[in-house]
Amino acid sequence: MPKKSISSLELAAIVNELQLLVRGKVSQIYHQDKKELLLQLHAPGKGKVLLKIIPGKYVCLTEQKDTPLRPTGFCMLLRKHINNAIIRSIQQKDSERILIFELEKEEKFSLVIELFSKGNVVLLDKEGIIIGTLEWQRWKDRIVKPKERYVFPEAAFDWKKMSEKQLQDLFSKSDKKSVVVTLATEIGLGGLYAEEICRLLGIDKSISPREIDQGTIKKINKTIKEFLKHIETPQGYIYEEEVTPFPLQSQEEKKKTELYSQALDTLNPFQKVSPYDQKIRTLEKMVEGQEKAIEELQEKITLNGKRGDTIYESYAKLQKLRDIVDEMKKTAGWQEIETALKKEKKIKTVDLKNKRVLIDL
Repeated sequence: MPKKSISSLELAAIVNELQLLVRGKVSQIYHQDKKELLLQLHAPGKGKVLLKIIPGKYVCLTEQKDTPLRPTGFCMLLRKHINNAIIRSIQQKDSERILIFELEKEEKFSLVIELFSKGNVVLLDKEGIIIGTLEWQRWKDRIVKPKERYVFPEAAFDWKKMSEKQLQDLFSKSDKKSVVVTLATEIGLGGLYAEEICRLLGIDKSISPREIDQGTIKKINKTIKEFLKHIETPQGYIYEEEVTPFPLQSQEEKKKTELYSQALDTLNPFQKVSPYDQKIRTLEKMVEGQEKAIEELQEKITLNGKRGDTIYESYAKLQKLRDIVDEMKKTAGWQEIETALKKEKKIKTVDLKNKRVLIDL
């Protein structure tokens, strides 16, 4: 299914890209659609820049400006308070899908853009009290409406600042069935990047997170740090159903853009896929999976065939070795047999506990 929203990691990439707007000014605000805001900004050294905000979906720079609708009440409220405001900072709330613009005019304001769940846009005063919100919302642990103090959702795991020890503790305590689910949900990378880590490191994504050893945890931590390095200067990579800020091994690239925003701006999050097209995509994925499974089986058949041929060619030697072991068992213990076998050059290891001998053919 085509991409509809961005992950925490992708928002971090966008935040890096939006730093060119800091010290710029809010020139105008439009409500292009019931679910879409457009901020016209003046960026230092760049001039007019348009910022598309689709709550619950994504934020990106754009060159597309549709004919604005009649301003909504919320749009008018934003114009009243933050038109001509200076952008002091743009940051992500920890590793959450929350973007915060710190603005200043005669007073200081915060514009909070929520990209999780249904999404929202909230304007706060300098004390953190809600002046206005795109949509009133009531959650079990917070209320988002004017005159209420804005409360951020309960913080999840902050993967941007985690240590190797924290990662190890999370894996050891995880109750998820597979490592890929732990990476996607508990760490918060999302399914796409969790799958990419497993692919890059050759990890069986279905194994339990508690089975991950220390060496693999070190590699996972290093790979996440490499992802962070990639998104410092993001570019856009467009695939069949994804757009990412750096290239992925698990996807076949179709197009590359200079900015990640340019790739995101090609999306249509409100486009509905017909049942017919969805069925075709499902069947195409099934065929792709079956072709991959066949390819892996062919590789196993070839490998096992070679192993069989090697064993057959060495059958006489192996049988002779087995006869020697059987004969020695009648008069000697396994310790003596081990000593005798280790004198043979082809013997790699002798496992007394399981009565096994590893031979290099």
